[in-house]
Amino acid sequence: MTVSEIIQSYCVRVNGGSGVLVNAMTQEYSYVLTAAHVLDGITAHEVLDYQGNPVEVLEVLRHSSPFILATLSNDYVILKVSFQAHVTQKIFNAKELQHRADLTLVGYPQGERTSQTPIKFYGGHMTNVNDDLIFFTIDGIPSKSEIEGMSGGGIYLHKDGQVFLTGVEFRMDATNEDQQYGRVQCHSLQKFHEIIEINKSAPMIPAHLECFSKVREKIFAFNVIDPENIRHLKTGLDQFTDSLIANEMPPPYKILDQYGVELLADPRKSDELKSLELWEAYLEFLVICALMDDCGKTDDAYIEGLKRKRRLMYTSSSDNWVRRLEDFLKTARKLLDKDGTLIIASPDAAARTLPPDFKLKQVINNIAIVPNQGPLAPIDEVESSIYASFSLSHLQGLRKTCVVDIEDEYQDFNSAREQLRLLKEKLNEIIK
Repeated sequence: MTVSEIIQSYCVRVNGGSGVLVNAMTQEYSYVLTAAHVLDGITAHEVLDYQGNPVEVLEVLRHSSPFILATLSNDYVILKVSFQAHVTQKIFNAKELQHRADLTLVGYPQGERTSQTPIKFYGGHMTNVNDDLIFFTIDGIPSKSEIEGMSGGGIYLHKDGQVFLTGVEFRMDATNEDQQYGRVQCHSLQKFHEIIEINKSAPMIPAHLECFSKVREKIFAFNVIDPENIRHLKTGLDQFTDSLIANEMPPPYKILDQYGVELLADPRKSDELKSLELWEAYLEFLVICALMDDCGKTDDAYIEGLKRKRRLMYTSSSDNWVRRLEDFLKTARKLLDKDGTLIIASPDAAARTLPPDFKLKQVINNIAIVPNQGPLAPIDEVESSIYASFSLSHLQGLRKTCVVDIEDEYQDFNSAREQLRLLKEKLNEIIK
């Protein structure tokens, strides 16, 4: 699908207005964001998808009392609708929009609803953002009558070849009708987040948190000289990954809910929990664990069993991870049993496993002191032995050491099964 076709597939008609489909952190329902005034005076709401099919409305979620009509300050509402599996909406914080950022308004103008192309796209630019309102100037300066029915339509940002939902249009930016040309006001997504929180409903989430199938594309990115050397390995890993996902692997949002900031090297950076890179790394981590354990199912019980045995920790910092080895060892002490494994994931493309001559004992000596007995007390030998039992590595380093640096060894094996077995042997030499 083209970018325009993708945006169009998220556009819905809501009564006499428009709406936009977004993801929820559940597979029980999805959301339609729209303007509250398109619901005023109507008890049975008609919602149609971009192909004209009815969408079941399960519940109406509001910021305030359902008996208060929409005003300029509360003209936003969420419809909880039946689960829409095709939605992979990406969202963007309006307050991070650059001045005059290119935007697109998508919806159903009243005058076009019986035409062959009832969904219309209006380009333009952001004029300013103020108090969670986006002011948008539309190219061509259309009148109010031309865009009547677009209320509730999504506002999209174009960035790096992708589109991100950043707001929902609800009115012209003028009080007098003779001035209502070209400028519109849109609520940022913050107001809709507030509705969800007030109603204790599932949060809006990036699409990649719904299912690991949506993050598998970039895992096991082996930067080898000749991809043909590891062709069978890559095929085998892809097939194994797909089988694990299909065999009761829990969705990312469920793992996020269970472990939260324990997934992060820096718990203060909670915004990293929704990053695509974290969940790509976590999927690769699960596949590695399953390969090492000869396990064909990574369900809730399997992941719970890993809890004190192996952990993945993510950081968005590209600094050399070995600099923070003392911090990572302390984290391992909190989260893992003796002989546990901590794998770090970060954007450091040159990351290695621990150098063979690295003085790990010196790092351990600095942290294995006897509590409450001063820095010069004898080293706690029990603590020291626990720290020394941990395996620490970096995900990129594992790829490099176990595959990239020895790609020629994989040439000797002509099947996915044999190449997977070699990878397992190499992994076993580094992690537990």
